[in-house]
Amino acid sequence: MTNFQKKLNFLITVIFVISGFFFFTSNVNAATSTIRGKAYWGDYGYIYFNCEDDVIGNLFNETQNLIGKSRYKAPPADPGFHFYSPPCTLSNHGVYIDDNNNFFGKAWNPSLGFISFEHDGTHNPPNYSFNSSHCSQCTSANDCIACYDTVDQTIHGWARVEATDEWLKLDSAAPLPVKLRSGDFIPAGYNVELGDFIGTAMPNSATTFGNVSFNCEGETYPSSTCATRPYRVYIKNLRLGKLSAPNWSYTNACNSTALNAVLRWEKLSGTQTAYEVLVREDNVISTSTGTVCWSGKVGNAEATQYIISNSNPDCGGRLKYNTNYYWWVRAYDVDNKATDWYQYNTNSALSNGGDPDGNPNTFTTYKHEFPNPFFTWDPLIINIGASSTEFTSAGSEAYIIGQPLPQSCEPGLCTYQWSAVGNGIVISASTSSTTLINFWEKDNTTSVSLTVIDSDNYQCSISNSLEINYELPLWREVKAE
Repeated sequence: MTNFQKKLNFLITVIFVISGFFFFTSNVNAATSTIRGKAYWGDYGYIYFNCEDDVIGNLFNETQNLIGKSRYKAPPADPGFHFYSPPCTLSNHGVYIDDNNNFFGKAWNPSLGFISFEHDGTHNPPNYSFNSSHCSQCTSANDCIACYDTVDQTIHGWARVEATDEWLKLDSAAPLPVKLRSGDFIPAGYNVELGDFIGTAMPNSATTFGNVSFNCEGETYPSSTCATRPYRVYIKNLRLGKLSAPNWSYTNACNSTALNAVLRWEKLSGTQTAYEVLVREDNVISTSTGTVCWSGKVGNAEATQYIISNSNPDCGGRLKYNTNYYWWVRAYDVDNKATDWYQYNTNSALSNGGDPDGNPNTFTTYKHEFPNPFFTWDPLIINIGASSTEFTSAGSEAYIIGQPLPQSCEPGLCTYQWSAVGNGIVISASTSSTTLINFWEKDNTTSVSLTVIDSDNYQCSISNSLEINYELPLWREVKAE
């Protein structure tokens, strides 16, 4: 083998290794949220959260690059040169949020340099008082000093100015802690976009540093508006979250069928142009054999739910009673790039259908159809007074496991609950299949309801509005005198 061939093989190997490395790192960081934009720091100018946004990476003679109290001086009026450098060439920095909602990385300020959102192993933040109630996985052991709480939508913890070792508190009480507009959460009174941060970070000690505003909508500096000083910090990439299922209540099951399901998600940031949903009985992301539902790529920017019914053509396998299902969703952004698959993982005993398998990654369909309540009364013309009206649930039906056809509620398959709306009503036996009801006052809004509960505690109700007549007076014939 010649020296040229050896060098060529070595070069190919290096390219292959490098390519493999980039592929690997891309997959590792696939679920990471990239923070973009800039925050405003008063006299110190802007804090840039990603090198793609750095003004200093574009034109060195722009005033914005060079001003500052201690590091830079204003450029001359006519510097005579324009030096262009592609973004991220001079400083490759950025701030991100990982799968555990912990921050990492560094932001940049032209006056004071790097502002770190991660622990460097030496400089400890003033405290970790926030992590016990908000972000339990944010500790110095995993280099975390700041985190995002998806419950209260607040950013908790600290950021460190490396040049001065000053700490900025992200969840200060006033004027507004740093929050993220995510899903259906919109900070009251602010016109911010999905994925935008808003609020103020404050210095931990009494220094010359001022507050850091994350969005011009919430800026507290005098005479400032987004029209004159536009800036915002935001999550760039498309993110989904808060997956839920089956979102099919007792009322839904009573009014149609027990086997439907509505799979929902929220757009947390970025722009969705299409989505894709997958449902399976096993925990495998695959659209081949074993798929229950696969939507394919659906071009719908507004959709945040997917309905499974017996008429859904995407669900060839259909849903089955008393069965556990896994489901995933991914979306496509404005560049037609797909997100990772997001998996449903929040099932609990409080969910519709419960959690019989104890698996947070599955939703469970109901065991069978729901009861069919029915009742009649006699006499049909109801009068007020001492005469009772008999109400009976004869004709009510219920279902049991393994029986596709309804069964008569009697004997003993169902329990009952009678109720009535109106004045002066007395129910003699509210939990019996048959009861007597007395109506003592005339009321045009009177109604009687029956709830039928089957052996699995599934229950449906029926209600009838009734017209109550005055009881007829007693008549007797009297001879004329």
